[in-house]
Amino acid sequence: MKFSKLLPTVGITITLASYAIINNYQITKVLAQGIRGNYSFSSYNFPDRYIRHRNYLGYIEPANDELGRKDATFRLRNGLAASNCTSFESINFPGHFLRHQNFRLKLARNDGSKLFREDATFCQRAGVGGTGTSFESYNFPAHYIRHKNFELWIDPADGSDLFRNDATFIPQQALY
Repeated sequence: MKFSKLLPTVGITITLASYAIINNYQITKVLAQGIRGNYSFSSYNFPDRYIRHRNYLGYIEPANDELGRKDATFRLRNGLAASNCTSFESINFPGHFLRHQNFRLKLARNDGSKLFREDATFCQRAGVGGTGTSFESYNFPAHYIRHKNFELWIDPADGSDLFRNDATFIPQQALY
């Protein structure tokens, strides 16, 4: 194939890639400014998988159908335990939030307790993988949301590349 025929294709690819980077940068900037709204979060090291709930447990999975897109879209609220942090409210189960319980992320109805508020609050940090964002547990400092075997947990930062990649998420426009 002649280079002149390849150039327009490369140009389009570069343009689309640049748009995606700029778009994600703008969303990350909005999140850093504390603006709330509906968002989805793709995994840094599995970009086709999103933070979602399924059967009241947290996973990263592809969002291939309407239910998957709903389960992978969250209304970011001021943190239930600290307004400078974040809580993830399910859009398809209003009043239900992602929280950790025994270190596993679960979707649960807000029971109003102090423990629930703390378990459902995560402080946004610069992505430990070098891009995107990471979510540090409010009541377990230095523990971050991460995926293991596609399940969502909070784990202490161990300094490994695997941990950094598993604990980094890319903000996206809401899938639903």
